Amino acid sequence: MRMTTRGLYGLKAILTLAELSDEHNPVSLQRIAQIEGLSSEFLQQIFYRLRKAGIVKAFRGPGGGFTLNKKLDEISTYDVLFAVGETLEIVPCSLEKNRKKACPNCTFCDAGDFWLGMEQTIVEYAKSIYLSDFQHRARAFLKQA
Repeated sequence: MRMTTRGLYGLKAILTLAELSDEHNPVSLQRIAQIEGLSSEFLQQIFYRLRKAGIVKAFRGPGGGFTLNKKLDEISTYDVLFAVGETLEIVPCSLEKNRKKACPNCTFCDAGDFWLGMEQTIVEYAKSIYLSDFQHRARAFLKQA
């Protein structure tokens, strides 16, 4: 399994948005792009997907931008990664991607259960980490410094 730039940038950008915005002060993609050193055009594609998934809200016009559409403790890293188009599959015969078309060898593959179990562990871990957890970790780190 290898995360694409869409997943890496999507999580990075949503964490920056979470840090900078509140429901009354949208953040522009240009500001997020500048802070994170990312392409604002690529962020537009990512935020289109995040908006479509209901994770962010868009505000048009002067002073427009994006805010979170849910509380930090309601958005998991899995939600973000899935919204931007990432799958957490580690093998091509994965159930995550091929729900309609199962691997023809899955009934007699000795390693299949191992791979699918590993993938499920990764998915469950991603579903267990919420955006609010990143803030708690940052605060704990600052207290130690």
